[in-house]
Amino acid sequence: MPLTPPARLPSVSHRAIATLALTVTAAMSIAAHAAVVAAPGVDRVPPPQDTPYAGTIAIHVDASDTVQGIFRVHETLPVAAGALTLLYPQWIPGDHSPTGPIANFAGLKVSVGGKPLAWTRDTFNVYAFHVDVPAGASSIDVDFQYLSSRDDGFEITDRMMDMEWSSVALYPAGYFSRGITFAPSVTFAHGWQFGTALETQSQAGDTVTFKPVSFENLVDSPIYAGQYFKRVDLTPAGGAPVHLDIVADAPRYLEITPEQLAAHRALVTQAVKLFGSHHYDHYDFLFSLSDVMGGNGTEHHQSSEDGKS
Repeated sequence: MPLTPPARLPSVSHRAIATLALTVTAAMSIAAHAAVVAAPGVDRVPPPQDTPYAGTIAIHVDASDTVQGIFRVHETLPVAAGALTLLYPQWIPGDHSPTGPIANFAGLKVSVGGKPLAWTRDTFNVYAFHVDVPAGASSIDVDFQYLSSRDDGFEITDRMMDMEWSSVALYPAGYFSRGITFAPSVTFAHGWQFGTALETQSQAGDTVTFKPVSFENLVDSPIYAGQYFKRVDLTPAGGAPVHLDIVADAPRYLEITPEQLAAHRALVTQAVKLFGSHHYDHYDFLFSLSDVMGGNGTEHHQSSEDGKS
């Protein structure tokens, strides 16, 4: 019986192959060109350098709005004439991802000598704002608001507050955070007390001025404050100062028994004995007792954010 020859596959012409190759090459060329064209836009944000920022940035936060939860910020930055880029913190300690709450950032105004100064948002980086500082200017003023969440995990209520500096600060691009010095101050709701790793320089009424610190340490030093507040001394004999700073929804939650106090003091003493040293000059356990306060669970260099509902 004769064998049937195998079916022939459809032939592809050399012209078709050449056309396909040209199409792929053209597409790759266009993509590469687009990348080159886009690159200059990214470069408007200067990369950080290990160089100190000249001067000290004064930052004041009005944190007294317990109804709307709006933090009102004013900064005065020493500057030189020319291009300046301001950044809103994007990478947040303890979050391990770029979660800076830029959607809650509002009302940015920049001025020099009391006159408005135009700013533009970066085309590619929504956390960056560009300003052209005019000749002769030695400082600029920056005002904005941080609109804290009002529906899930409150940052401020009518009784207490957990303020993260990364939410309420702008800083100049082009420098490592450890090389930028801030002089911070905060106005609290009337009569509130506070706990923080920051060191107090002075207090006038409800406004507290803290000692200047690097931006790295500022962001690493949150503030717990509240109407119902208690500071408990846990300092071991001859050791560095350690305190438990408690804010609560009601005064009765601030009560602490002798047994509870002894257990917390033993915690500090045993930790020093176990490790043989400590990494802090002083330490504050920031502790909230609340059904609505959020933001707990982050460890910092000289403090920690803790809480229980």
